[in-house]
Amino acid sequence: MTARRAWVTRSIGRGTAALIAVLFVAPVAVASLSQGFATTTPVAVGSLVALDAKTTGNVVVADINNSERLFGVAVSPSSADISLGSGNAGQVQVATTGSATVFVTNTNGAIHVGDYIAVSPIAGVGQKALGKTRVIGTAQVDFDGSGVNVTRRTIDTGSGKKEVAIGQIPVVISVTNYTTSDGQNYSVPLWLQNFSNVLAGKPVTPVRIIIAGIILIVSMISVTVLLYAAVRNSIISIGRNPLSRSAVYKGMLQVLLIAAAVLGVGIGAMYLVITR
Repeated sequence: MTARRAWVTRSIGRGTAALIAVLFVAPVAVASLSQGFATTTPVAVGSLVALDAKTTGNVVVADINNSERLFGVAVSPSSADISLGSGNAGQVQVATTGSATVFVTNTNGAIHVGDYIAVSPIAGVGQKALGKTRVIGTAQVDFDGSGVNVTRRTIDTGSGKKEVAIGQIPVVISVTNYTTSDGQNYSVPLWLQNFSNVLAGKPVTPVRIIIAGIILIVSMISVTVLLYAAVRNSIISIGRNPLSRSAVYKGMLQVLLIAAAVLGVGIGAMYLVITR
């Protein structure tokens, strides 16, 4: 009986572990969506693509000149969970969400996990995002230009020739505008920079974010001083003359309205600084 009970306990333990694996490990897989688009030029799988400015519904290989129209990544139809399109021979499947393997280069330095990927000087190939740019998403592995299946190419950087490495890494796709403070004398936290970009719908300079932060601090200090003075004076007034309680409460309400107005003006000013 004891041996049978132990066997049942082990079986339940294995079943529980399997259930946990299904519930918590399985959802890690990232679903993706791709759609077929017409193209007039060959597009290799893994290349960054942009919307064609001349023909609606067409895509072209992304490069520095059309980076503001960066749209997605060329993938094979079988690699996406959901693929939309007519299946015409002239179409290329473009992933706009989920994850995909992308061509990248170390033109802007080594790529690390979490770095944003933008269009590089090599058509269809991504690089570490610097400055204000549109990005395809975030890198999921490091890339320093070494390893197998890495090719090398010499490009003209404007200040001379430079040899760079080209390889492939998985990227979580999330096309958006991005601003980094690399190379500047001031910076803001990455989460705050990204939040400001999303709020404004465009890259926001760190200077504007800092100004908005100063406005918020000044507004909070003003509100705090108003409320502190109102509460302190109210307590003193009621202590000296309990019959003035109704008048004191009325004054407190007025101070609260003024504080809310000051805070509202401050938030409005912050929004204008970030979005304009």
